[in-house]
Formats: sequence, C-alpha cells, structure tokens
Amino acid sequence: MTACLKMLLLSFVMLGLSGCGEQPDNNKPVVKNAVSDPDQVMTNSEIYLTNNGWRAAIIKSNLLKAYTRIDTTLIYGVEVRFFDSAGVQTSTLTADSGRVSQRTNIMSVTGHVKANTKDNRKLVSDSLRWDAKNDKVVTEGHVEVYRENGWLSGEGLETDQRLSKVLIKRNLKGSFNEPNQ
Repeated sequence: MTACLKMLLLSFVMLGLSGCGEQPDNNKPVVKNAVSDPDQVMTNSEIYLTNNGWRAAIIKSNLLKAYTRIDTTLIYGVEVRFFDSAGVQTSTLTADSGRVSQRTNIMSVTGHVKANTKDNRKLVSDSLRWDAKNDKVVTEGHVEVYRENGWLSGEGLETDQRLSKVLIKRNLKGSFNEPNQ
C-alpha cells in the first residue's frame, strides 16, 4: 500500500510541476510596432493646420491614422479648405489619400487630386505637396490648370494656394482666349 501511495503522491507532484509553466497574462500591455501600428485611428476627422497663429487649413478625412512618434498622419478620403491670413477661405482640394506632418505643416496628397479657388481656377493632378509655412504648392507629375479664359498643362508645377502665380516646369501646353476689350 505504501508503494501505491508513493506512486500516487509522485503522480500528483509531477502533475503539479507540469502546470508551473508561465501562464499568459491578459493584463500585460500589448507591445506595438512604432512604424506599422498607428497611435490613433479615427473616422470622419478634422485636422487644423496653423501658420503663425492663423488658421491655414482645415483637413477633413474619412479615415485618419496618426503615428505621433514619427510625426506622420495618414488620411484617406481627403477634403481640404485653405484660408488666407485674414481667415478668408481661398480654395478647396479633394484627393484619395494623403500624409500630413504637423511639425512642418506640409501635406502631400495623391490620387484624383482636384483644387478649386473662389475665382473659378481649377487644378487637376495625380499628386501635390503643400507647404503651409511658405504658401507653396508643388508637384513633379502631370498637372492641368484651368482658368476662365483658358488652360495650361505640363509636367511639374509650382504655385500658391490661390493658383494666382503658376509655373509649369516642363512640356508646357495651353490655350487662352484673348480678353474682351
């Protein structure tokens, strides 16, 4: 009987030792990858960009993913309203997606980019980069600019957010009607 008791006792000890492994702790924080995992994900959001204290733009997006450690905010379904230093809206822009750095106030957008100004100037491109601090819009890709009396197209662009001073860098084409006198 003692041999059976010893065997039973040894079985319980072995069974107890086999359960001494590390158990998962559901209260431990999940370690996130700083680059691939966003700090915040929001739908139907707005970002306000300022320049020397005045509102330069309101960026609306259907989906926003913020990566604060690398100062990058990815936006999808983009609509932007631009303002001048007096607070007057100067233009709007739509695009499929974009990237915003709030530290530098630079926004890059891609996919079906369209901009419209209050005085009916239009810009169409595959991609644009807007620097709020310097009031500069640039692209190296194909661009089309429409005004009341004509149009321009080409490769590469530098302009302001009002599309008032347009420089097309390469392969310039266009057509303008003479103004009525």
